[in-house]
Amino acid sequence: MAVSRVNMGEIEASDEEPQAANAAEECMVSLDVIEVDGDEVAEVFAHEEPSDDAVGRVPRKELLAHVTSSELLMLPRVSATYRAEFLEPKYQQIVRIRIPGDWKVPQSIEEFDELLKELPVGFSRRASLGLGLKWENRLIVESIERATQATELLLVEGDEASISGATFSIGRRLFDRVRRGMAQIGRRFQHRALQDRRFLAHNEILHPIDELLFPKLVRQPKPGEVYELAKLSTRDQLRNERDRSAATELVRQDAPQIAKENPRALLELRSEIERVTLGELIARFEALLDRNPVEQAWQTFFEEHPFVLSVAFPHPVLLIRGQAHVGGTTIDGKGETIADFLFRQGMTGSVAIVEIKTGRTRLLQSKPFRGAMYAAHADMCAAISQVLDQRAELTKNFHSRVGSAGMEGTHVWHVHCLVVAGRNPETTDRRHSLDLFRSATKDVAVVTFDELLEKLRAIHRAMSAEGAGAVDSTA
Repeated sequence: MAVSRVNMGEIEASDEEPQAANAAEECMVSLDVIEVDGDEVAEVFAHEEPSDDAVGRVPRKELLAHVTSSELLMLPRVSATYRAEFLEPKYQQIVRIRIPGDWKVPQSIEEFDELLKELPVGFSRRASLGLGLKWENRLIVESIERATQATELLLVEGDEASISGATFSIGRRLFDRVRRGMAQIGRRFQHRALQDRRFLAHNEILHPIDELLFPKLVRQPKPGEVYELAKLSTRDQLRNERDRSAATELVRQDAPQIAKENPRALLELRSEIERVTLGELIARFEALLDRNPVEQAWQTFFEEHPFVLSVAFPHPVLLIRGQAHVGGTTIDGKGETIADFLFRQGMTGSVAIVEIKTGRTRLLQSKPFRGAMYAAHADMCAAISQVLDQRAELTKNFHSRVGSAGMEGTHVWHVHCLVVAGRNPETTDRRHSLDLFRSATKDVAVVTFDELLEKLRAIHRAMSAEGAGAVDSTA
C-alpha cells in the first residue's frame, strides 16, 4: 500500500456561522489528503491547542473523519475544550457514523465544511463542533444505544431501520421524520410553557383583584390532544385518582355529542362500566361472606346495593325502602313490625317482603331424623314465620300505608315473601332435604347467600362474554 501526503491545511474555527453559538464549544481542526492505492482520502483531525506551559509535549490529535469518493466516515468527538471528556468519543457506544454516497474528496477544512452541507438536516455542519448529530437530535443515538449493542450508525436510503451485528442502519426518510417530529414536540411545549407562564401571572396577580373583571385563564387542550394521551393508556398506568376523575367528567360532559357521533362506543362504554361495577360488587359480596358478619352488616350492604336482592326475584322489582314499618303496634306504642326490605313488582305493583338473616343461619338439623332426610332447623322456620307475620301485618294495615312514599300504585292482593339466609348445604343428602322443604313453602321463597352470589356471577359471566363478542366482531 502506497501512502503519500498531498496537502495539509489547518485553521482555527471561527464562530461566524449561526451554528456556532459559542466559541468555547469549538476545537481546532485540520485536514490531510493522502493517497491510498492511488485513491485520494481526506482525513480530518481534532486538536488540542498548543500550550506554553506544556513544553516538549505534543498536543493531542484525534481522527475526526475521513472521506473517500464513495463514503464519509465520521468519528464524533467532544469539541468543548473546557469539558473533561474533550476529544473523547461524543457518544457512549456509537463511535462511527458511516454515510455512503458520491462524495468529492475535500482539499481543505473549508471544503469539508461545504461537503457537510450535503448531509441531512439534523447533522452538525462544522468540523470544529465535533461532528455527529446536532444536540437536539442526540436522543436518536441515545435510543439506539439503550436498546442495542451497536457501535456504528449507517445512514442508508429508504424509510426503515435494521440492525446487523454491530451496525445499526437507519433510512434517511425515517431519520428526517423522527427529527422533524422531535422538533415539533419541542416547539409545541415551548409555546405551551410560555402560555402557562402568562396564565400563571394573570391568575395570581390580576384575578384576585376582581374575579369578574379579570376571569381566571385556563388552557384548553387542542383537538386531538386527549386522543394522543388516550393512546398511551395501554402502556402508561401511572394515572392517579385526579386523572381518572377528570376523564370521567370529560366523558360525562361530552356524552350527548358522543351519542350523536359514535353511539355504539357510548353503549360499549356503558356496558363495560356496568361489567366492572358488577365485578367490584361481587368482590365486596365475597369478602363480606368470608367475614360472616352480623345481620346489620348485611342490612347495610343490601340497602346500598338493592340490585343484589332484585336478582332473587323472577320478575323486575323496585326497592320501596329498607326497614319498612308494616304495622303491629300495640296500644302502648310497642311491638312495631318492621320488614328488612319492601319491594314492588315493577310492572304490576305487587308488594314483596324480604327478610335478611346471615350466612351463619342454620337451615337444617345437624342429624338426619330418618335415613338420609334432614328436618328444617328452627332458625329457618323462625325466619319463615317472621316474614309471614310481616305479610299479615302489611295486609291488615295496608290502607294506612298506601299513601307513604313509594307505595303509590301498589297492592297486596298477593304479597311475595323472600328469606335470604344461610349457606348452601355441603352434602347431596342435605341439599336434597333443603330442596324438599323449600318446595313445600310455596308462600315463602328461601334463597341462600351462596345462591344469590352465584346469580351475580352468572350475570357477570354473561356480560363478559357479550363484551368479548363485541370486540371480536369489530376486529
